[in-house]
Amino acid sequence: MTKAVLFDFDETLQDRTAAFERYMDTFLAAFLPNLSEKEKNKRKTDMVATGNGGYVNREEWYKSLIDMWKWSDAPSEKVLAKHYDTRFGYHNVIFGGSVPLLKALREKGIKTGVITNGPSVLQHTKMEQSGLLPYCDIVVVSGDLPFAKPQAEIFLYAAEQLGIDAADCIYVGDHPVNDIEGALSAGMQAVRMNWGWFRDQQLRRDVPVIENIYDVLKYI
Repeated sequence: MTKAVLFDFDETLQDRTAAFERYMDTFLAAFLPNLSEKEKNKRKTDMVATGNGGYVNREEWYKSLIDMWKWSDAPSEKVLAKHYDTRFGYHNVIFGGSVPLLKALREKGIKTGVITNGPSVLQHTKMEQSGLLPYCDIVVVSGDLPFAKPQAEIFLYAAEQLGIDAADCIYVGDHPVNDIEGALSAGMQAVRMNWGWFRDQQLRRDVPVIENIYDVLKYI
């Protein structure tokens, strides 16, 4: 019996691709305001192509961009990474079905929440700015804990905090390993959102795949 449905955040409840597009405009305006429109678009293409959907060491990533762009007067990669970690969370683009789904689940008496990897400040800012907190019973951020997805411990921790057996939880996410394999290793059920960087990278044929977040209701 499903008692809780827990979610990844980026590319599950929010369109990270669109959010990153918004952030890149802020980043370029702050650090490279005098670029032509053509050069801005090229830099944005470079950032998307090398960003691995957000699964990067940000300081190393910015260092690679500084080198790629031959950016001689660039701030340090630490400064750029801090900008990302403190500003990206203000650029949320929540999928249209996310709030209606969370409301529908709670109306059924099912607890809801988010389990997300990332720095504490960044991920909590995302949640605070997202408008989703009123519809969540729990938010678990790896940056606050000694473990992270795909470790089973983070999923078990969320279930324990809710007072629910992991077997009675469904976890919804887009990452085939961090989200799906991690949730399954904790004894949860899983549904994979086929979106973003990992679109069509299905590793488990026994896990339902959805294109619209609202379709989670089919598996309750």
